[in-house]
Amino acid sequence: MADLLKAATGANPVSRIAEGTGKGGLPVLILTHGSGAVCEVYPHGATVTKYTSPTGAEVLWTSESAVFDGAKAIRGGIPVVFPQFGPAADARVGGPGTMAQHGFARTAAWTVDAAGTKILDSGDPQAVLTLADSAATRALWPHAFACSYTVVLQAAALHCELKITNRDGPEAPPFSPQCLLHTYLAVDDVQRAMVHGLDGAKYVDKLAAEPEPRDESNPAIRFRGETDRVYLGSSRESQPLTLRPSGSRLDCHAVLLDAADTITAEFDADVVVWNPHVDKAARMGDFDDDGWTKMCCLEPGVVAADRPSVDTNGSLVLSQTISPEL
Repeated sequence: MADLLKAATGANPVSRIAEGTGKGGLPVLILTHGSGAVCEVYPHGATVTKYTSPTGAEVLWTSESAVFDGAKAIRGGIPVVFPQFGPAADARVGGPGTMAQHGFARTAAWTVDAAGTKILDSGDPQAVLTLADSAATRALWPHAFACSYTVVLQAAALHCELKITNRDGPEAPPFSPQCLLHTYLAVDDVQRAMVHGLDGAKYVDKLAAEPEPRDESNPAIRFRGETDRVYLGSSRESQPLTLRPSGSRLDCHAVLLDAADTITAEFDADVVVWNPHVDKAARMGDFDDDGWTKMCCLEPGVVAADRPSVDTNGSLVLSQTISPEL
């Protein structure tokens, strides 16, 4: 990979892609834009752990207590959730129900795509990582698949795109994976934070005794305690999410592609809103005790019961663009 990155660096004297040794001795890709923005991506879990705006502001939150051992999921940044959202007991995706929390993608060793990792003609650095099924994944989720994850660092935004392709045989029925970009956004004080863009949508409160869909009547979601909600894409208006007062904007979208990569359906992504608050943060060994005050998760995904099926050789594409207010 060193030769690839040397070539990518030479393609543009301003924007750069470098291979580095990150925390725990793990390999990391460092994307630097000519605007001054910086992004770090670990092949372990294809996890974006850092996105710094051109002004030097940290847009993402990563726990100081995060474990970088090449086995455990990295706490913070943007972990990739696939093919299951939630605990192992949730076997709705068709597997035997033995997967770890949020599936195996966030702890897998992804491969850096040499051809796709480059400086684009626009001057934006791009990293592409891939993951395919194996005997180990098929023991947990009985499907053949190919995933590609593209991260593009733009002058004033970070674009992330997950593509999941069904590689089951032509006689196999479609599959319906769950997926999320588990985005931890940095805030100065979560008790002052407000999320706009979800009013009118239906949501499921996962903390409720009876988690039935209800209507969001508040124009701004605030964090007054532990928060764990799934806003249903089928009920959302097509509008960006904004986080105030930190000034982050998140545009998210999902599409279905056929075997020729032609769009056959477009739909609004589901959105998970999460903050562990005091007690749950204290119970997680890789979460700073006061870390809950400095973050909130806005996670675009395809996780609701009405998620679409993906035909053989077709793909599901989930994307988000994070734009900090400069």
